[in-house]
Amino acid sequence: MSAADITRLMNNARIRLAGATDGLLQVELFNVMDEFFKTSNVWNEDIDFPVGASDPANTIYEITPSGPALINMLIGVYIVDPNHTTERGPLTGAFMSTPGEVTLQTQPSSAATYRASVVLTVQDPTKRDGYVVFPAWVLAKYRDVILDGLLGNMMSQPNKPWTNTQLSVFHMRKFKNKTAAARVEWTRNNSYRRQAWVFPGFARGSQHGRRGWGAPQ
Repeated sequence: MSAADITRLMNNARIRLAGATDGLLQVELFNVMDEFFKTSNVWNEDIDFPVGASDPANTIYEITPSGPALINMLIGVYIVDPNHTTERGPLTGAFMSTPGEVTLQTQPSSAATYRASVVLTVQDPTKRDGYVVFPAWVLAKYRDVILDGLLGNMMSQPNKPWTNTQLSVFHMRKFKNKTAAARVEWTRNNSYRRQAWVFPGFARGSQHGRRGWGAPQ
């Protein structure tokens, strides 16, 4: 993520949390980002994987994100043509009981490329400087949401110079409301007045399965 953006976020937090150490701020930032991604679903990625011809002994396929992240949820699985230009699906017989493992109820009659569209969240380890790793565009777009979550978590810590139960409740309410709004934006592909999709008939496009790392980390 952008060094300027994370510096701005931390400076805004330090102003309101006198005496808080960077170590504590980094721990709570990890918790905030994990909750934000798991609730909003805004961080998506498409992951292609090869599938062989019908083989009842091989119905589980492992998929891995392109960067440091954990798979939280499967949106859908699609069949990709050899030129990777079109998709068919989503398949109704595909699911993910264990994050990172796609199970197919029906194997294809011939080898094919499948595409899993997934929702991601943060994982350890963090960067060497102690900060959790996630795409730069997330902090640029949702900085105020993240700041509310960070302030709410920090102010809820007991017996600290920055403890403030009333303000903690205030900031956490804003964080949860804004996170819910971000989820609605995600369902509408960040498009003004666009109808939300309903699985499995949603439109494939600019956001679902395509909001990856974006700018360099």
